[in-house]
Amino acid sequence: MGTAIYTGVTGLQTHQRRMDVIAANIANVNTPGYRAARALFQDLFSQTLEGGRGPVNGFGGSNPVQIGLGVQLGSIDTIHQQGSLQTTGNNSDLAIQGSGFFVLSNGGGGLYYTRDGSFTLNALGQLIDPATGMRVQGYLVDEAGEVNVGATPTDIEVPVGGTSIVRATEQVVVRGNLDSRAAAGATVQRRVNVFDSLGTPRELMTTFEKIPQVNVGGTNYNAWSYAVEYTNTDSPPVTTQVGEGVILFDDDGAFFDEGTLVGGVFTSRPPGAPQVSVPLAAFGSLDSYPETPFEFEMDFSPVTELASDSDVSVTNQDGFSRGTLESFNIARDGTINGVFSNGLTRVIGQIALASFANVGGLERDGSNLFRDTPASGTPQIGLPNTGGRGQVSGGVLEGSNVDLGTEFSNLIVTQRGFQANARTITTADTLLQETVNLVR
Repeated sequence: MGTAIYTGVTGLQTHQRRMDVIAANIANVNTPGYRAARALFQDLFSQTLEGGRGPVNGFGGSNPVQIGLGVQLGSIDTIHQQGSLQTTGNNSDLAIQGSGFFVLSNGGGGLYYTRDGSFTLNALGQLIDPATGMRVQGYLVDEAGEVNVGATPTDIEVPVGGTSIVRATEQVVVRGNLDSRAAAGATVQRRVNVFDSLGTPRELMTTFEKIPQVNVGGTNYNAWSYAVEYTNTDSPPVTTQVGEGVILFDDDGAFFDEGTLVGGVFTSRPPGAPQVSVPLAAFGSLDSYPETPFEFEMDFSPVTELASDSDVSVTNQDGFSRGTLESFNIARDGTINGVFSNGLTRVIGQIALASFANVGGLERDGSNLFRDTPASGTPQIGLPNTGGRGQVSGGVLEGSNVDLGTEFSNLIVTQRGFQANARTITTADTLLQETVNLVR
């Protein structure tokens, strides 16, 4: 009877612990990225009244005689089941579909891990966890514009409004028609607007001139020469020829080839070779100089020579003026794409995720954070969608994985278990009272 009271007390204490776990789960039902927990029980130990004996000399033997002395808390496990995803429309909100954790740094070398992707940008353009101020870790682009996944993960920076880029023109596409009826010496002029390495717009004049047929490999081709000139803003202005060449057409008026003509000998231009090269000296003393002389290729392959009016024009060039970072978005592989005011989109960096051999071994550290322990193993940090790590969704948050139906069911079972153990103590007390009354 004496042990029954203490056994009941262990039941009360253990069920109270389970009640605490359930209460924490219910309290965090709306906490982003929260991971539910469960409490598991184990029997405490048993008092052996008689040991087990084997059969001997015709005796059949007997089993051990033991009385359990209570219950104890076996473990409190974290359930790492996927939570539901909720669209927020905020580009800095992130969610992981699958396994893995976002990596946060406290700035002092300590790393923390979380499933809560409710991030924001601070005044320095760093992607941070606003609750703790810790910085989200990932990979930045190198000088070539490639994500350097071989480097150590570092703070992700998205300096909206503070970063600008330009693109010097590298290719100009010319389309349209040059009139096949034109006589030799007839000219057509067109303006070409391009951008130098500083993003400064430059206007060049291209003059097409009909020339006599050119013989290549025993076949005569209709031909037009072209010359590209740049006029600077000096006073008086100075004009510099910065490119020239010859375009050949077959008998059907289709583009055949483009190259140079020296001494009546035609030489094809190698693919990708620039036809226009503007030296620094051509910009003049009153003009802003680019960083370097810039060159670009002119693509004449869409041009035809048919019996209709000349309407050749520049339809496309790949240069851009200066643009500032206006916004960003994050792809499923964690790539952060910056959108600039000049229409360019550039990769800024890529989010890093961490995986563990035993996620159940992680230790909660408050604020939706986990820390690694010897039980969890060393964090394996890498890119999303690699090494078993899940994919990242931007503008989305992962909700808590608490199942209220399950928690309320556990609540009822825990309450009844607590009541039953309380009745055990009450009954044992009644038996003791009856024993005391024997001497009255």
